[in-house]
Amino acid sequence: CPQPDYTSTLVFHTKPMYGGKMHRVTGDIKDNMTGKCLYKIDGEWNGKLKFTDESNKSTEVIDTEVLSVVPKVVKPVHEQKENESRRLWREVTLALRNNDIDRATEAKHANEERQRQEGRARAAEGIAWVPSYFKAEQDTWVYKKSLAAESL
Repeated sequence: CPQPDYTSTLVFHTKPMYGGKMHRVTGDIKDNMTGKCLYKIDGEWNGKLKFTDESNKSTEVIDTEVLSVVPKVVKPVHEQKENESRRLWREVTLALRNNDIDRATEAKHANEERQRQEGRARAAEGIAWVPSYFKAEQDTWVYKKSLAAESL
């Protein structure tokens, strides 16, 4: 949240094994100063999301199906760092697009094994991993840059 003392938590639920709704999201918006839950969020990420004001139980529903889609703005893959998602997982993505599950599995395994090897090498040299975009705060990870400041 742009307000410095608010925290939003969203949970994207996995597909239920038997029955239940797919694409389900739940969450809340809390005031960090008081620990009080201000809003509850419930619905489907690709359908209707209900926001409930916990102070008076009023609700507002947003239908995501009628919202316009904002295109992503990302660097071309060749300009990305080796560990940026689109570059790192491009072979997996291409294999999945081509319905080649075996190749996707091999590429995923190669990525994960390379990351394990890099982790072992860092540990052997006593080098701590420092994430580029997130920092640890208490029991969670927080984006290092203010999203509100970036949108200006």
